[in-house]
Amino acid sequence: MIYINGRFLSQRLTGIQRFAYEICCALHQIGVSYTILAPANIRDEYDLTDLSVEIIGGKGSHFWEQVTLPRYMKRHYNGHILLSLSGLSPLCYSRNLFTIHDISYLLKPRAYSLLYCLYYRIMTPIAAKNACKILTVSKFSKDEIMRYIGVLEDKIVVVYNAVRPTALLPRQKKERYLLAVGSLMPRKNIKRLLDAYCSIEQPDFDLYIAGGMHSAFADTEWSTYNSRKGVRFLGYVNADELTNLYRNATAYINPSLYEGFGIPLVEAMAQECAMAVSDIPVFHEVGGNAALYFNPLDLSDIQEKMNAIMHDEHLREQLIKEGKIQVGRFSWEQSAKIIQKLVNDL
Repeated sequence: MIYINGRFLSQRLTGIQRFAYEICCALHQIGVSYTILAPANIRDEYDLTDLSVEIIGGKGSHFWEQVTLPRYMKRHYNGHILLSLSGLSPLCYSRNLFTIHDISYLLKPRAYSLLYCLYYRIMTPIAAKNACKILTVSKFSKDEIMRYIGVLEDKIVVVYNAVRPTALLPRQKKERYLLAVGSLMPRKNIKRLLDAYCSIEQPDFDLYIAGGMHSAFADTEWSTYNSRKGVRFLGYVNADELTNLYRNATAYINPSLYEGFGIPLVEAMAQECAMAVSDIPVFHEVGGNAALYFNPLDLSDIQEKMNAIMHDEHLREQLIKEGKIQVGRFSWEQSAKIIQKLVNDL
């Protein structure tokens, strides 16, 4: 029997939490028996109809994860596997698998609060040492974990993110817009994207930015862009709204400086949306030939690629064609089967 660290259920359903939730759903679909041990404050946005959940009290805090959860495991399910999917595991329960999505807190510390960085700098290496195996979401992140945390290669298993297959809705050809998706934290590089857009004289397309600012991240001033014609900050959008945005965008753009994976790239490909993205290793791993790449530090290159993907219909058609092939590399079922085999081999 597998038990799953359900702290993620108390958090907003964004990138890391979506990975955890979708893996749980996929494990259920392939017939793996498990129970999610969850705090009391589960958010309404999670559909738990088909999932086995056991509430063990308290709110989903670091204390709950490091004290309440391992104490409960030792008392009731000692010796069983504990699977943590959203970034950290209890230090004092060693029979566990846990997931390191990326190590941006080490490489891009200015994007986070000091307390956030300090906590994960201390806790992650200890958790990595204690765990039976470590999951991560890309070969790029695996290499980073080996290099900066010193984990041996055979202890790390790559389990890709994915998206659920959905029927493609008809496009609503009302507006021409370039879509960016992500929080406003500095490593997402949204300010440089905005500067590139604002330097275009009388653009004939808009720039939509979907995503919000998490309280753990360093604050940034955005007021200078709010009044710029064509720029729209959409804030947090739900899954259905986001799917609609991808489907109807002229193209998707991602200027990020650092990622562990890049779920929005897979989301865009699944909705047959052409992409222009940063020329960083992990995006090549995820996007392959389905993206137009640009230097995320070069305003002129970002601007050039924005104009190219927005005005070259043949280019967009070619990228969409490649995306239909590339997106087939990623499925939640395939990722769940990797975890199933890993647990069975322990």
